[in-house]
Amino acid sequence: MAALSYVLTPTARRHLREAKTWSLARWGAKLTEQYFHDLHKAAQHIAEQHQLYAERKSLTGESGLGLFPVREHYIVYEPLTPKKIVIVDFIRQGRDIPALLSRYAPMFRRELEKIRKK
Repeated sequence: MAALSYVLTPTARRHLREAKTWSLARWGAKLTEQYFHDLHKAAQHIAEQHQLYAERKSLTGESGLGLFPVREHYIVYEPLTPKKIVIVDFIRQGRDIPALLSRYAPMFRRELEKIRKK
């Protein structure tokens, strides 16, 4: 198996676990497995191609974070290297993205700083 091209913050890991629990209860194992496989493939793709995607400043403001839609979620990320990203969060589409990013900004900054120092 190839090395992952992304790292998850603690917040992203927690929200991913919560989404998986919700999905298993709602959709069952097979659909949940496919959904999370799609999230993984998209994260790998973003890591390799993030420089090609336009910023979504209308949603992310001046945070420097990227957003990539995957099925019903946005992957919120920050480039770490030309071929690696940090996934900051997974947020369901339809939510108030600017408000959530603003609310969690201090926590995201702390988590990103710890990862950058590694």
